[in-house]
Amino acid sequence: MLRSVTHLVCFIAALALCQNISAENGQCAPTLIENFDGDLNSALWRVVEGDGCDVGLCGWGNSEVQHYAKDAVRVVDGALSITVAENGGRITSGKLVSEGLFSQQYGRFEARISLPRGRGLWPAFWMMPQSASPWPLAGEIDIMEWTGNEPNRLIGAAHFGPLPPNNVHYSETLLVPTPWNEGWHEFAVEWSPSLIQWEVDGRIHGTMAPHNALPHPWVFDQAPFYLILNVAVGGTLGGEVYVQDLPATMLIDWVKAYPFNCGAESH
Repeated sequence: MLRSVTHLVCFIAALALCQNISAENGQCAPTLIENFDGDLNSALWRVVEGDGCDVGLCGWGNSEVQHYAKDAVRVVDGALSITVAENGGRITSGKLVSEGLFSQQYGRFEARISLPRGRGLWPAFWMMPQSASPWPLAGEIDIMEWTGNEPNRLIGAAHFGPLPPNNVHYSETLLVPTPWNEGWHEFAVEWSPSLIQWEVDGRIHGTMAPHNALPHPWVFDQAPFYLILNVAVGGTLGGEVYVQDLPATMLIDWVKAYPFNCGAESH
């Protein structure tokens, strides 16, 4: 009888454990998995074109010199390819946004990326609010920024504050001996109502909390954000462009998103 009771207790405990694991897995099921298999998923991504002038933002607000073009964006061998090239005196590049197609408030957002080689290039993996508020009143989160003119420096940033020219930003920089465009890296951000945490290859390299925004209000609790992948050229951060370094290509293996309170160990 004692053995039967023991077996019953063990069975109930095991069942509860299985239920807990199932609940955790359900909670931590990704909200987005983009492996770039086949054609570009138009239900998730929109390709941006132009130099920004058609939306009243010539140079995309940063004196950038690239003209975004559809043919700069391709899916090749299971990876997204964004190529910067010089064509007849015009520098073309690519930009993808999930605006109006996928957005999420809080959680983990990550991508595996091989950065391009080229001075003056400014690739980024970032997020903007799905909001009608003018920039940067509802914020901006830059998961990864990098420049070819400073290849050993990685940047994570957040933009907020009043309207330009009085807007402000908070940033974290990670300097390493090896250039970031050597090999693949996983860039991520964990975003909660009161914290933004930047990671690369599983290492936390920066955090931002409401006190870091003072005296400005914390605006990163107002709206869901959509995803952006692009390679800018020149501009305020990209710096001097060397056309002889082109063409240059950024590759994205995958992009994933997870819900809020989903531990990184489950990924």
